[in-house]
Amino acid sequence: MSKIIVAGAGIGGIVSAGKLAAVGHDVTLYETKDISQCGHDQKDAFDATAMDFAGIEIPDGYITPPNQITYYSKDKNIDGLRVPALENYININVERKTLFNYLYSLALKDGVKFSFNTKVISPIIENDKVIGIKTDKGDKFADMIIDSCGIDSPLRTNLPESMLIEKEAGKYNYIYSYRVIYDRKANLSDPVDTYSIYFISDTGFVWEITEDDYVDILIVDFNDISSFMISDSMMQIRERNPHIGRGKIRNGRFCKIPVRQPAAVFVANSYAAIGDAAFMTAPIKGSGISNSLKAATILANVICEETEDNFGVEHLWKYEIEYFNQVGFNSCKQALMKNLVPHMTADEISEIFKKGLITNEEITYIYSNNVSLPRLIRKAKDKIKVINDLPEFKNQLLMLVAAYGRFALLDNTLPQTYSKDELIKWKNRYNNFFDNLLIPNQEENEIEDDE
Repeated sequence: MSKIIVAGAGIGGIVSAGKLAAVGHDVTLYETKDISQCGHDQKDAFDATAMDFAGIEIPDGYITPPNQITYYSKDKNIDGLRVPALENYININVERKTLFNYLYSLALKDGVKFSFNTKVISPIIENDKVIGIKTDKGDKFADMIIDSCGIDSPLRTNLPESMLIEKEAGKYNYIYSYRVIYDRKANLSDPVDTYSIYFISDTGFVWEITEDDYVDILIVDFNDISSFMISDSMMQIRERNPHIGRGKIRNGRFCKIPVRQPAAVFVANSYAAIGDAAFMTAPIKGSGISNSLKAATILANVICEETEDNFGVEHLWKYEIEYFNQVGFNSCKQALMKNLVPHMTADEISEIFKKGLITNEEITYIYSNNVSLPRLIRKAKDKIKVINDLPEFKNQLLMLVAAYGRFALLDNTLPQTYSKDELIKWKNRYNNFFDNLLIPNQEENEIEDDE
């Protein structure tokens, strides 16, 4: 068996470490933070099927009724759009620290060795192969390196260009967030909506989740978050939610989160990225957790199926193929929908709500994870007159519909066997496709009613 280093105590890193140690590999996980700081100080929900996929038993108390989400525009006079819970959806809602401690305990039992308070600095590369990591406690060498260091991973960002792995997430491909937990005022009944998302800023949104004894607030923007934005957002949210108290149960926390398609390439010789290090978080709540659990399982299976402990990129490419087939291509579709948001103002979104261009039916359809090009086109044609009254949105919608058509061709170009020349072609096609979507469409396009 081989020596494996996992850099970073993200969910994907811990789970893959445990699975590999369980079959006899010598696995050490290096984490910059102290164990007491691991696991975000917040509660998050995700799909229970991810735990089943990973073969991890779900502890008692993790499963809760799924939230019904309600979307609100800036205009307080417009009714919200309520999304019913999806059928057959099993919801896990758990404190992130609780989840971390659970997965950590499983990994310990499997034989993983942990080195906390060890800063990961950069990869060690020799002959186009990642052979170890530099840390503040010295160089560490291994046969295989798993990068679970997050969106700004010092491993990924210091890889040579020859490994074809993009270093940065790119503009509008990540969000800045500020999360704070307030107490809940006593003697006030439950609000009508206990999980609401408000489009009250031009390039972001705010979510408000009401629990039994506290209120969870997340302020999100594609641009950096200022103190003025926080105070202005809280003022607007408090006007609509008088039950929000003034006492902070948990102080505000700033974070940068990828919300995009997975990296075009996230494997190299003796190296594989996972979780946020491979941009696996899609613009759907809980996707970072569930996608990381699935990726960890796929990666461990690919490594374990090779009896010769072959960590070459040719073999590790199977991890990327399987991840895209199981998870990644669907994440790409969710990323396509995300590209409408950065180029629309809060007032434009209010007009979309007001004119009925987006209704409960469309929101539910998007959440179904079963978006198809023909149905998208039919829905657009059904609302031609409304779309023509909103020229800016019309241009973005036309771009989105066209993008779905092109994407159906793109996903068939992922090389099924490793070839560097083919990977270069794939990477260029894939990245150019999504990069072009981030440029606002300046052309005036008309949708014709063909009836």
